[in-house]
Amino acid sequence: MGFFKEGFTEKIVLSVVLLIVVAGIFIYTAKDNPAKLSLKTEGNTVSAPADNSGISSLEKNLEEKISTSLESIKGVGKTKVLVTYTSGLRKEFAKNESTSKKSSKETDKDGGTRETVEDTITTNIVISGNTNPLIVVEQRPQVDGVLIIAQGASDPKIKEQIFEAVKTLLNIPPAKVSVAPMGGV
Repeated sequence: MGFFKEGFTEKIVLSVVLLIVVAGIFIYTAKDNPAKLSLKTEGNTVSAPADNSGISSLEKNLEEKISTSLESIKGVGKTKVLVTYTSGLRKEFAKNESTSKKSSKETDKDGGTRETVEDTITTNIVISGNTNPLIVVEQRPQVDGVLIIAQGASDPKIKEQIFEAVKTLLNIPPAKVSVAPMGGV
């Protein structure tokens, strides 16, 4: 009986340690391999989650454009701009749809009839080239907020000009724009 306990506990401990090591390997490799492009069908629209680099490049591009534009206004000086979006890019892909309809009528030996109607809709995303889906519409995300830090923003007139320029440029409500003076060291 003592031999059974010693061998049994060693096997359990070894199994638990081995299980923990295998789980750690799975968790580590799952972090290194991001999920591939996943497509979801919602009615007639197919959405794909945008990768972070696509949103980051959109944000940086818009930030640079706003910053360059504001710096050309007299009295604004150096600026830093931060833009955030409400969501990612929305893409609509080209699709091939086919519909088939089958109906059958059966009569059993007792004289009863049964009618069966089967509708089948098949949707396939059109692929251009080897692996890329064909994009029909690409919709940019909406701006969630803009922060502008400018040297000249300590002057109320310059601050108002910056505020109005950004609000007009992006066509967003005033509550989504914040202008602050740049602090110096």
